[in-house]
Amino acid sequence: MKYSLFAGLLALMCGALTSAVALAGPLAYITNQGSHDVSVVDLDTSRVIAALPAGKSPAGVWVSEAAGKAFISSPDSASITVIDLATRQVAGSIPAGKSPVGITVTPDGRRLLVADWFSHRVLVFDAATHAALGEIAVGNAPAGLVASPDSRTAWVANRDDNAVGVLDLANMKQVSTIAVGNHPFALELSADGRTLYALNVWSNDVSVVDIAQQRSVATLPVGKGPYGIAFSDDGARAYVTNQQGDSVSVIDTAQRQVIATWPSVVYPEGVAVTGNTLLVVSWMDDLVGVFDAHTGAARGTIDLGRNPRGFGRFIHRSPPAH
Repeated sequence: MKYSLFAGLLALMCGALTSAVALAGPLAYITNQGSHDVSVVDLDTSRVIAALPAGKSPAGVWVSEAAGKAFISSPDSASITVIDLATRQVAGSIPAGKSPVGITVTPDGRRLLVADWFSHRVLVFDAATHAALGEIAVGNAPAGLVASPDSRTAWVANRDDNAVGVLDLANMKQVSTIAVGNHPFALELSADGRTLYALNVWSNDVSVVDIAQQRSVATLPVGKGPYGIAFSDDGARAYVTNQQGDSVSVIDTAQRQVIATWPSVVYPEGVAVTGNTLLVVSWMDDLVGVFDAHTGAARGTIDLGRNPRGFGRFIHRSPPAH
């Protein structure tokens, strides 16, 4: 009897320890356009631990550890869903224009920026209170957004203008534009804030923008329909999903050259890197593919909701163990 009780307690302790360790690793928050929810994926165990409702047809996502929240854009319900990263629960919903798509949070965690596709504006919210702070008139069909490390400047892909808008966040104005390729959609900024990458979905290339010079300094041909971009942890590589090419282009950021094109999942959209793992979201097959970030070798897949997108940064790298 004593042995059985001890064994039971040991089993419970081991189970609790396993759970804590499992949830101490990174989590992915991936939007599912077709099932109107967000899959929360424990990347250590490769399993979905929650499916959270997120308005209608969620697309964009931005995980902000500074704000302690993940923000989800849902164009068809014109809303932003707020997820508390500590509890992994929905903490609220914010009305957001006509059709919110791209989304970002300033690195200080204070302001939420949302690209409102049909109103040609960027909506600005207080990331803590969710109060509306104002709107910035930008170009046509704004999509991807990203902010500078000092949280004073942001850039928006004005898709139908073939340009990137430069936003002064103190004065809430678009102060200039930078010409890029044909129909830019996603944007991402190097960790040092010196180089901006614009993915051009119609010209099938990536514009490399020098921030100091305020101009495109290189154009890198990639696959068809570049959609998502993520950097390796050391910033040496950028990974670009080619939506209509079922592939990922690998860019050497120092040489500004495409050094490989790897076969990937079907209709790849969102992408992220954590350590040696490359994650690529498949809109068509309702899953995220797991790959070796150095070689591109496939490691497995994780099933998600319907038509996942994951447009933006979707990794929470240091969740608390529960």
